[in-house]
Amino acid sequence: MKITKTRRSLLRGAAIISTMALWAACPTIQPAIAADAALVAAAEKEGQVVLYGDPFTVPLLVKAFSAKYPKIKVTSATGDGWQIYNRFVAENTAGRPIMDIMYQAEDTVITAKTSGYLADFTSSEAGNLTKLGQVPGGGYARGNGNLILFAYNHEAMANKPTPKDWTDYVNPPKEWEGLGAMSNPGSSSATFATVAALYQNYGADKGGAILKGFRSAKGELNPSMGVMATKLQTGERPLDFFNITNAVSGIINKGAPVTMTVPASGGVAQFNAIGISKNAPHPNAARLLADFALSADMQTIFSEAGVYPVRTGIASPKGLPVLTEVKLMELDLEKALKDRETILNWWSSSTGFNYR
Repeated sequence: MKITKTRRSLLRGAAIISTMALWAACPTIQPAIAADAALVAAAEKEGQVVLYGDPFTVPLLVKAFSAKYPKIKVTSATGDGWQIYNRFVAENTAGRPIMDIMYQAEDTVITAKTSGYLADFTSSEAGNLTKLGQVPGGGYARGNGNLILFAYNHEAMANKPTPKDWTDYVNPPKEWEGLGAMSNPGSSSATFATVAALYQNYGADKGGAILKGFRSAKGELNPSMGVMATKLQTGERPLDFFNITNAVSGIINKGAPVTMTVPASGGVAQFNAIGISKNAPHPNAARLLADFALSADMQTIFSEAGVYPVRTGIASPKGLPVLTEVKLMELDLEKALKDRETILNWWSSSTGFNYR
């Protein structure tokens, strides 16, 4: 787990003067501006905010938020989603809440919500979100997306067939033997989302046949999608059963001979989400940070870094499929979490891998 702290101290007098002038010139929008100004003032009075979450996106968010609101010190802790979640729960169970806001894989945020740890939260930016950015049932917000799809090293696979759909793995060609890799749904949120989507869309029998086919081709289990991406790049394991766009686009941008394709039956959309602790020591700063994460400025930064924005009017990352236009498999993540043990045991029995 990585922990960082950032603090800046710059004057915002010019911004205050500009706001006062705008109030005078545009009285019709004064209530909205006053509400925003009141939140900023309350957040700056608190003076700090503690953010836990995703190792890739949280540093981007901390840097941008600290630049815009230098009077608010941001302390962040990043790591595996479930590791972070367990830390958050332990703090609250001990009666010593530290975290104000989480920004991490949606399954952990849903679990925090259903377990009663989160404040009911609706962002002031909710009306600016895409359909994929809107959360069924509310209570938290989606912050950015990723796409899970096929990926292969096109140099290593130059004279071999490549998969077009998930069902191609039911009877995998001999040429795939020893080439495939996947990660553990017990520890990886993106992997769990993918395995759950296969379970929900294909059923236990046909979905199980897909997993058994992957294993029959001597597919191996890797500790993470990042490790899979590295082996994909080197050609050690040139045929990922699936991988995630932010990991694969990173190696492609460095010149790796890798191709991404969306399965004919659909890829899987996976999201990072925002949850505010109901016991947040700094609730106003947490709310300000949550709204900032969904602002046009921050969503643009996310897109430029290679993750999908959830705000309308912000272009998808360059070189990636447009998330709102590609075919996606349906995924009821809340139901999948209720069936988590069943799905993990099904995956384990189908692949022979241990998820614990």
